Amino acid sequence: MKMACKSIITHIQAQAEKVIARHEKLEAEMAEVCRERDRLQAELRREQEQVRELKEEIKRLQLAKSLAGNSADNKKSRARINLLLREVDKCIELLSKAE
Repeated sequence: MKMACKSIITHIQAQAEKVIARHEKLEAEMAEVCRERDRLQAELRREQEQVRELKEEIKRLQLAKSLAGNSADNKKSRARINLLLREVDKCIELLSKAE
């Protein structure tokens, strides 16, 4: 009977050691996945910022091109600038009222 109990205990200990080793391996893998996720999120933020900057550059170039273009383009550009200025004036007015 004692031999059977020892065998069972040895088997349980071996299984527990395997579970602990697997757990440690999974924790290490999870840590690596988390690091990779963080790296990818940072890369995504950089890429999104670059896209935003490039879109702004496109707008500036389009405006510069339209200002240098024909009179129809100039009229459109001036109308757009006037619209933007009116929007800025409205914002300033709202800020002034808020104070």
